[in-house]
Amino acid sequence: MPWLSFGIALACSLLLVPVVRWLSFRTNRIAYPRKDRWNPRPTPTLGGVGMFVAFIAAVLWSGAARPDTLPVLFGAAIMFFVGLYDDYRELSPPAKLIGQILAAAVVVFFGYQIAFFKFDLLNILLTFVWLVGITNALNLLDNMDGLAGGIALIVVAFLGAFFFKAGNQPAFLLVSLSLAGAILGFLVFNFPPASIFMGDSGSLFLGFTLASLAVARKTSASNVLAVVAIPALLFLLPILDTTLVTITRLMRGQSPAQGGRDHTSHRLIAFGLTERQAVLSLYAIAVLSGLASTIVESRAYDFSLVFVPVLIIALSLLAAYLGRLQVVPDRPPDGQYGALARVAVQLAYRQRIFEILLDFLLISVAYYLAWWTRYNWALSDAQLTFYLRTLPLALAGTYISFFAFGVYRGVWEFIGVQDAMGFVRAVLGAVVLVGLALALLYPEFHGGTAQGIWVPIFLFGVFLFIGLAASRASFRILDQLYTRQAQRVRMPVVVYGAGRAGEMAVRWMQLNPDLGYHPVAFLDDDPRKWGRVIHGIKVVGDGSRFEEILRSETPVGLVLTLDEISATPQGSALLALCRREGLWVRRLRLDFEEVDL
Repeated sequence: MPWLSFGIALACSLLLVPVVRWLSFRTNRIAYPRKDRWNPRPTPTLGGVGMFVAFIAAVLWSGAARPDTLPVLFGAAIMFFVGLYDDYRELSPPAKLIGQILAAAVVVFFGYQIAFFKFDLLNILLTFVWLVGITNALNLLDNMDGLAGGIALIVVAFLGAFFFKAGNQPAFLLVSLSLAGAILGFLVFNFPPASIFMGDSGSLFLGFTLASLAVARKTSASNVLAVVAIPALLFLLPILDTTLVTITRLMRGQSPAQGGRDHTSHRLIAFGLTERQAVLSLYAIAVLSGLASTIVESRAYDFSLVFVPVLIIALSLLAAYLGRLQVVPDRPPDGQYGALARVAVQLAYRQRIFEILLDFLLISVAYYLAWWTRYNWALSDAQLTFYLRTLPLALAGTYISFFAFGVYRGVWEFIGVQDAMGFVRAVLGAVVLVGLALALLYPEFHGGTAQGIWVPIFLFGVFLFIGLAASRASFRILDQLYTRQAQRVRMPVVVYGAGRAGEMAVRWMQLNPDLGYHPVAFLDDDPRKWGRVIHGIKVVGDGSRFEEILRSETPVGLVLTLDEISATPQGSALLALCRREGLWVRRLRLDFEEVDL
């Protein structure tokens, strides 16, 4: 009964974690609040001990400690004791790295490796990088209550499902269920607000065990790419978080290995989510990534070639946007990492390397969608081969057009109608270049008919424009969500005047939440504007509606964007009402001031 091992691990974890919590207080193994840590109160840190003991107890009881699983279990034990020693004595990063390499060597020595390359040496090196990298990625992800444990539980659940479906590795199924039970029991005490942390003994043990299980799994997918794609998708969130932290810290001239409050979870809170909402949002991303891995595992390659890249593009855009949020103070890129910081800034902002890499996926997906829809959502092997053979032409033609029409000169935060027209020109240029290249190089395709080449090329242009516009507009959309979150606790104000100046005033308030203004309504004397909405703010009527707004919205002030209104009877009455109710009145003033030279 495989599920009994899950139950035993869960019961042991529920019993052991409170005992370990008591022991942590007795031995002073406590994380005290610090500026670079998230916990607001002293919290015990030996939760990993309870998880590990519960896991081993369930593995031994279920008989899962067999010759094929022993290398993974032994490597996991090494990582646990390395982490436990670090919890007590604080190992240096090189010492922890040596421990991780030693544990990885045990797994690789007994024949577990990623079979991606034709040469064993390259596979061995890739396996070492995978095991060490994922171990550290989960260790870095342990930065908020319930986050690392919940992500680990989701990953091991998908791994267990893979082992169950394959049916040819029953011992690893038992190991997965035992690990899931141990994690769930710990999460009862670790979910926000946490009463105990897992410590390095838990995060290093979990990261290494999960990475090893992914390597040990015998995939049923026939595509060799799936050998890497499935584990990478399972661990997509830790990989993205580690990448985001590494890049942003290098751009600030800081060490990627140091602790800090600049992870994805912290940035989601800066975005306006609560701690629980941030953790649950990241859980949802982990589930989506796991579902993507099951699509690849089921050999639904037609669909996976769309779903997986779109998921990666969406998460990359979210990570790029969150990377812009200032959650820690910037500092000049000096010291040991100063040169790396300058290189990173140069690549990111001057050379636009991340945009170019993102567009590689975007162009590939748009081109695939064109042929996929052209052939009624199913490509034969010959059609898929043709897509792969001609994809370089699509990439080359599109990049040439993008550069020629200035796609990489714009700033995403300020995208507007003019930029959209530039995208139309760039897409039309790409369609012409790619279509002509295909027509000249493959005249025999479908007899050279227009339908054979130009229908999918037209579809390529449609999908390319949608992807290009959506990706560039994503920052504007997220800006709107961010300002709405930030303005929940702002001072409500009413804007008088729904013209260009009024629109500009509201936009300025939304883009600068630090001002503390939250526009709740427009007033305007023009009845043609009544009932209309500008940037989400309704034009409720003229000044006679102000007293009604006072009762419903309780504004603290009035922003004037029109010329002098006190000369009109209605304007004078409005200002008198503001004085009587104790509201401030401020005028928007835009002007160019001459500077004395």
